[in-house]
Amino acid sequence: MNITKHAFERMRERGFTVEMLGRFLRKKNLRRIPSKKDDVSKIIAEVDNQYWTLIVTDDLKTLITVRRAHEDEVQDAK
Repeated sequence: MNITKHAFERMRERGFTVEMLGRFLRKKNLRRIPSKKDDVSKIIAEVDNQYWTLIVTDDLKTLITVRRAHEDEVQDAK
């Protein structure tokens, strides 16, 4: 997966490592939600006892940003 400069910066700020990204992407229970923006989706999963939201291109080739999941996203992901 390609990682944008913005995504690397947000990962560093938020304590989300490349290793965590690997564990995230290997999850079998990923919740993918199409975004209101064209060609972008949100993927929600739990890694290291915290839920995270990845914003990715629809083809899953590029990580745009990463953040902690919002409470409503966590509920949807469970």
